[in-house]
Amino acid sequence: MSTRVVLVTFVLLATFQSSRAADLSPAPENDAGAACNEIKTALHALADSEHAESLALDLASGGGNSTAIVMARLSVLIDRTNDLRVALRHVRQSPVARDPMVDQCTRMGFRALVISEKLSSDVESVLFGGGDDAFAQAPALKPGAPAPSPLVPQP
Repeated sequence: MSTRVVLVTFVLLATFQSSRAADLSPAPENDAGAACNEIKTALHALADSEHAESLALDLASGGGNSTAIVMARLSVLIDRTNDLRVALRHVRQSPVARDPMVDQCTRMGFRALVISEKLSSDVESVLFGGGDDAFAQAPALKPGAPAPSPLVPQP
């Protein structure tokens, strides 16, 4: 289970970094620029919430009772995912939806949306799929230590 937490944390950080690095908004004086800026704003808010969730997962993987923090950050992450979904819907229904630049921004937004939904699902399965306290059941992670290998069923 700790490998799953590490994987979720890695996905969070990768998504956070890629959405921060992506700057696809052109000058705001045209409609295509405004549409891309709307998506970009939603992506930055999503990246911030993914970063906060990553920090909460890191705390939880180190032991302690951090489940409430992870759940609170997950709630914010889901809200920001919904905000991105609304922004993408708004841009797709706008007159500039077929603009090549807007199409590129929309594609990036949908990729981030899929990753964020997968991440939310993985965090929920860690939180709610492992009994009363899924983090307590996972072995503690130590920096630089190799991840435990999964148990192989014996024939």
